[in-house]
Amino acid sequence: MAASSRGILRRALPGAAATRVAGSRRHPETAAFRHEETMARRRWQDAALAASLLAGAAALGLLTTEPPSPLAAAERLFQGAGQRWLAPVQPPHERLVLIGVSEATLEAFPYRSPVDRGFLAGLLDQLAAAGVAAIGLDILLDRATEPAKDAALRDAIARQAVPTVIISLGPDTPLPEERAAVLAGFTGAAPAGTANLARDRFDGLVRLHLPRHPVTGVPSFPAALAEAVGVPAPPTPFALDWRRTAQGPVAPLYPAEAVALLPADWLRGRIALIGTLLPGTDEHRTLATAFGQPAFGLEIHAQALAQILDGRMHAVPGAAVGALAAVALALVGLLAGLRLAGRRLVLALGALAVAWLMAVMALVAAGHGGWPAIAPALAAWLAGGAARAWTGAAERRDRMALRAMFARFMGAPVAEALLRDRALFLAGGRPKPQELTATVLFSDIAGFTRICEALPPGPLVAWLDRYMEAMVAVAAAHGGAVLRFVGDGILVGFGVPVPRPDAAGVAADAQAAARCALAMERAMAALNAEWRAAGMPEAGLRIGIHTGPLVAGSLGRGERLDFCLLGDTANVGARLEQLGKQHGGEGPGCCTIILGEPTWRLLDGMVPGRCIGDLALRNRSARMAAWRIDSGAMQDAALSC
Repeated sequence: MAASSRGILRRALPGAAATRVAGSRRHPETAAFRHEETMARRRWQDAALAASLLAGAAALGLLTTEPPSPLAAAERLFQGAGQRWLAPVQPPHERLVLIGVSEATLEAFPYRSPVDRGFLAGLLDQLAAAGVAAIGLDILLDRATEPAKDAALRDAIARQAVPTVIISLGPDTPLPEERAAVLAGFTGAAPAGTANLARDRFDGLVRLHLPRHPVTGVPSFPAALAEAVGVPAPPTPFALDWRRTAQGPVAPLYPAEAVALLPADWLRGRIALIGTLLPGTDEHRTLATAFGQPAFGLEIHAQALAQILDGRMHAVPGAAVGALAAVALALVGLLAGLRLAGRRLVLALGALAVAWLMAVMALVAAGHGGWPAIAPALAAWLAGGAARAWTGAAERRDRMALRAMFARFMGAPVAEALLRDRALFLAGGRPKPQELTATVLFSDIAGFTRICEALPPGPLVAWLDRYMEAMVAVAAAHGGAVLRFVGDGILVGFGVPVPRPDAAGVAADAQAAARCALAMERAMAALNAEWRAAGMPEAGLRIGIHTGPLVAGSLGRGERLDFCLLGDTANVGARLEQLGKQHGGEGPGCCTIILGEPTWRLLDGMVPGRCIGDLALRNRSARMAAWRIDSGAMQDAALSC
C-alpha cells in the first residue's frame, strides 16, 4: 500500500498505532489531511518570514540613510550632483521677474544699510506704472532711516493699485520693541508674509517650504504673494523642486537701478520680487547650489512661488514614494537572495544597485528629481543578504534533517558516507549509475490479504505503520539502506549506494543482511505479542536474500525519480522471498528466511541453516541452491543437502 511508505517517511499518523478495534479508540486523521495542514502552515510561516525580511530591509535601508548617518550625506550629495549636472535646463518662469539690489545699486547712495527708502518708494511706483501683476518686497523694513524717506515708502506701499506684499518675521525670530514697531509701521499698510526658510538640521540645506507658519498660521512670503494674485496656497509643507535655467535664477533677474530703462513688456503682467543680492547677506545653501555658490533668499522665495503658481507642490516624490521604491528593490533583492549565492548573488545585487542609480539619474535628467538613490539600493542588499542567510540556515537545517533521515533509514555510517562524499554519488542532481556488488533483502508480510479483510482502513494503516516502523528500525540498525516500499513489502540494500571496494566488504554486507533478517524475525515475534494483547491480527514474515552484481542508479525525469537496483541479483532476491510460501507457510507467526547460494557461502558458517535444494526460479534458466536460516530451520537436525 502507498500509505505504508507515507507513514514511515512522514509519520503522518503518529497516533495510528493506538487505534482500537471496534471503535474503542478514535479514528486517526488521514495522512493526506495532516500533510496538507503541515505544508499550509509551513507556507504561511515562510510567507510571514519573507514579509518580515522585506519590511525590515526596506525600513533599515530608509533609516540608515537618514541623519546623522554618513549614508545620509551620500544620499544628499548624489541628489545635489544630479540637480547640478543632470537636471534639464528650462526657460525662466514666465510669470515672475526678480529685481535685485546689488553692490552696484548701493554705490549711488550715501549709506549701504538700510537700503535707501526713497529709492525703494520710487522703485515701487516704476513697477506699478509698468503694469506688474503684484509686487513682493523681500527687504526687511525693521529700521528707521530718514523720516521723510520712510514716510515716502509707507505712502508708496499704501497707494499702489497692484497688490503689494511686505516680508516680515515669525515669532521664532523676535525683534527688539523699537525695531518691531518700525516693521509694524510698514506692514500695517499692506499684506505681509513671513520669511519661513526651513533648513535641514543635518546639513543646513533648504529643501522644504512652509506655506504657513507652524505656530501662527500666517502665510509665508511666497504664499501671501500667490494669494494676492488669486492662487490659493497649500496648507502643508512641500519639497522644493528646483527649476534649473540657463541664467541660474528661476525667473529673469534685472538690476534695481535699471528698472526705469526696461521695456514695459518685460514687466507687464508679471509678479515682481524685490530683494538684495549682496554676498554674505541673506544667503542659503540649497540642493540646487550644493556644488556652487549659495542661493539668495530672493531666489528661494521665487522658486517656492513658482511651484505654488504652477500647482507643483507634489512634484518631488515624498516619503511614501521613497518607501515604495525601497520595498520594490528589497523585493528584487529578496528574490535574488533566495535563488542565488556567493559570487553570483554579489554580482546580481551590484548590478541591481547600479541599475537603480542609473534609473534615478535618468529620472533627474527627465525632470523628475527627488527620488531616493541610496536607500532602495541598500534595501536590496540588505534583503538579499538576509534571504541568503535564511536559505543558508534552511539548507543547514535540511542537511541535518537529511543526515537524521539517512541515519534512520540507512544507518549512521551510510548517512555520513553519503553526506561526506555526495559528489561521488550525484551527477546533475540525481544519483550516478554505477556497477557494484551488493546484497539485497526482500521482506513481505505472510497472510497480509487476510489482515486487510479483517481491519477497516484506519486501523489497517495504523497496523501497517507499526510494522514498517519496526522493520525499518531493524534494517537501519544493521547498516541496511531502505530503498523502496512496495505495498507491504520492503527492499533493503546492503552495500548500496556506497559500493564496497573489496571482497571482505561484500562478505560483511551479506553477513549484515543475515543478521538483519534474524532480527526482523525477532521483531515480528514481538509485534505479534503486542498485537495479540491489543486484539489485533497477527502475521508471518517472508524474507529473501541474495548477493551479486547490480547496477544502481535513478530512473525517471524531472521531479519524478526513483532509485533502482537493476540486474539478476535483485530479481533472484525477490523470487527467493516468494519461495517462502512453499517452504515456510502463511500462518500467523510463520517466518521464512531464504538465502541464495552466493550469500550462504559468504556467511562462512556464521549461522546454521538448512539447504532446501536446487531450485528453478521463475524466468531464470539456471538452477540455484537455496538455504533457510530462520529459527525453524535452525531447529532442524539436518543442515546439509
